[in-house]
Amino acid sequence: MNTRGQGRVFQRKGSPFLWIAYYAHGKEQREVARHVRTNEKLEATEKNHHEAERFLKRRLEEIAAEKHGGRPFVGPQQERVTVGELLDGLEQDLRIRDKWPGTAKSSLKPVRERFGPWRAVHLTSEAIGKYIEELRAEGYANATINRRMELLGQAFEVAIRNKQLSQQPFIPHLSEVGNERQGFFETADFEAVCAKLPEYLRDFSRFGFVTGWRKGSIKSLRWSDVGEDVIYLRAENSKTREAETMPLEGELAEIIERRRTAAILKSDESEPRFAEYVFHRDGKPIGDFRKAWATACKNAGVSHRLFHDLRRTASRNMIAAGVPQAVAMKITGHRTDSMFRRYAIVNEEQKRDALQKTQEHLAASKDKARKVVRIARGSLQN
Repeated sequence: MNTRGQGRVFQRKGSPFLWIAYYAHGKEQREVARHVRTNEKLEATEKNHHEAERFLKRRLEEIAAEKHGGRPFVGPQQERVTVGELLDGLEQDLRIRDKWPGTAKSSLKPVRERFGPWRAVHLTSEAIGKYIEELRAEGYANATINRRMELLGQAFEVAIRNKQLSQQPFIPHLSEVGNERQGFFETADFEAVCAKLPEYLRDFSRFGFVTGWRKGSIKSLRWSDVGEDVIYLRAENSKTREAETMPLEGELAEIIERRRTAAILKSDESEPRFAEYVFHRDGKPIGDFRKAWATACKNAGVSHRLFHDLRRTASRNMIAAGVPQAVAMKITGHRTDSMFRRYAIVNEEQKRDALQKTQEHLAASKDKARKVVRIARGSLQN
């Protein structure tokens, strides 16, 4: 007999092992009885029957402890889930929500190699901390480590949401102060890199150079988002989750006209078809192009530049051109002044120009002060 409060020990037909059954969270749980200390399966003998009862008692105590505010109960299903399965669940969740970034695969690979076979309930904060220490000893930047750990944390969150797990280990976030990139493009450097890029990435990159948009937002643009003289960025494709618009002015209008021509896909075997995306590669959405980008930078003699540096470049160029910060922020999609100022990097020439203007202002102020003093002295003598 199996009562909700006591549970039972039994032998399953066709199994040489003893089993226990009990209720947790309103459902009956069944699992093979094990030695409390060794965790070995118990064969159906009279001696092992007492060990099975001890194992059942431990399970019931765990359930009771949870009801009184203790550690959440971890049942047999949760104990079998591996970290690799959690990472699979995260990838599926992100793909369903169209949030799977191209960089996630490379960030998850080392985490999967290290912890994939582990049972998720056995992954402790201590084990994670040891892994972080090893990565730092190998020279990995805090930002790189954080991206890996953030994905691991998200995997646990998805599992808890789907009721695969009831809790997750603490995952520390390392400081990234001083780790901010300072890269940006001078126009000549950008043109040199652009000339070395594959054809399908040139207009894509020019769009980023002018607008400062994130590459994910640019990738998402469909022809249904393009109006007569404006582009609409859907909220779901914006990092800020706010819809934006971009007027087709100057070079942007020229880029879109070129893309209209490139949107017609011709084939010898069928009728021409029209590409769905504004920026595409043979009609398909643009994927991960980090390798092509790095190769173009190397061939152009421009080192240590990322596509994301175009965002800083656009911010700086707009401010240097006298565009009000509020307007520039609307174009690039920045939500806060602090983040925009971090991107609006100035170069040495701008600093030099600023110092010259300041010196001229101070010199003019001194001259004005001398004139005031002379007039004041002359009035006293009269």
